[in-house]
Amino acid sequence: MAGNDSKTLLETVNLRKSFTTTGGVVEVLKGINIKINHGDFAIIFGPSGCGKSTMLHCLLGLEKPTDGKILVEGEDFYDMSEDDRALLRRHKIGMIYQQSLWIGSLNVYDNITFPLHLLDYDEAIIKQKAAESLALVGLDKWANYRPTELSSGQQQKISLARSLMTEPLLIVADEPTGNLDTVSGRELLETFMKLVEKGKTIIMVTHDLEYLKYATKIFHVVDGEIVEEYSPKKKMTQNFAGKKEIGGAGGSNVRDREFLKKLNL
Repeated sequence: MAGNDSKTLLETVNLRKSFTTTGGVVEVLKGINIKINHGDFAIIFGPSGCGKSTMLHCLLGLEKPTDGKILVEGEDFYDMSEDDRALLRRHKIGMIYQQSLWIGSLNVYDNITFPLHLLDYDEAIIKQKAAESLALVGLDKWANYRPTELSSGQQQKISLARSLMTEPLLIVADEPTGNLDTVSGRELLETFMKLVEKGKTIIMVTHDLEYLKYATKIFHVVDGEIVEEYSPKKKMTQNFAGKKEIGGAGGSNVRDREFLKKLNL
């Protein structure tokens, strides 16, 4: 039974998704139940083909569940019209993808402010929000550069700055470190953590086990089911340094349904 806890931002109730193929019906999600609170940094991870992408599309309102519910602050996402879901995504959800997407003819400032111009924000407000967002990701001195002149790590931080422009309730990052080197990936994750400390809520999908230590909540997905839900034992601010590397630990056993318990997070 879904609750109305004011701390809860996003909740799924017995979420199921099936697809009809020439070979019959394929059940991809098999009764997913998760709860993400305001201020969580939640990581969804699991092996390839486990249903992470389908789950993310359902959470974003892009793929209607076959059964079950997705509640956003207690409201059933799929009781809304398609237009209302699109408006919620536009105003309340910030997206970061593995591959940054830019308007090549525009500089960093114009790229991150473009969404607000489409929404007809006042120019003074746009300038203020741009300055705040770029400062949060530490790239306020790069506003006049083209995004393609920046490193991959800087580009992802600019993507994050753009996602912050509408002051979203939720930031969703889909494999955001997939094209980054180790140092750039850690810098991006530490920037995420600074935002979480300011009260932002982040959901990240990743294959990289090294980043699990940054999460406040982890959902381990295997074959379309949440097989483990885990909260690291140490505070997130203690995870930046002095923590043993886990990137290669038990990678071949990622389908083990007690995998997280063995990492000693």
